[in-house]
Amino acid sequence: MTKDQLHDLQESHALFEYQLWINESLFTWTWWFLLGMIIIPWIVLIKLIDRKRAPIIWFFGLIVLIISIITDEFGADFGIWIYPTKLIPYSVFELPFDFSIVPVAQMLIFQYFSNWKTFSVALFLQALVFAFIGEPFSIWLDAVAYYGWNFYYSFIFYMLTGTLTRAFVLKWIPKKIIN
Repeated sequence: MTKDQLHDLQESHALFEYQLWINESLFTWTWWFLLGMIIIPWIVLIKLIDRKRAPIIWFFGLIVLIISIITDEFGADFGIWIYPTKLIPYSVFELPFDFSIVPVAQMLIFQYFSNWKTFSVALFLQALVFAFIGEPFSIWLDAVAYYGWNFYYSFIFYMLTGTLTRAFVLKWIPKKIIN
């Protein structure tokens, strides 16, 4: 196959993906739900964030966001999950989950629960709700489909992400900045 043929094939595939998105995703009920899930958590966070501690809370959230994106990219690349309804065309990962719902929820937990015991309990509850209620709901909506992944893995992911991120932030950021 020549470079020109490969380029034509890639363009054809991109056009097919775009047309599929226009016909199957854009403006569906699930698409509107995903749009809301990328906007609403940030509005809630902006209203609730502790302005004095905002930089450290944003830093914590950025780390969670990066971990979520990397994990999601691996899962999608290996075919462990797919996103049948996409908010935007050509994306492998799903913006509302990686860029909004997970980081914002964990940022609020980080903000409101300052010691390890209360943080761990709140994180446990968040992981429970996200893994065993939110994800089945997302599957029902056709926002995600799992192939070789289960909700217990997600629960562990949420727990590890929040715990390791908090440990990292507490280790590397001076206490006077955190409090």
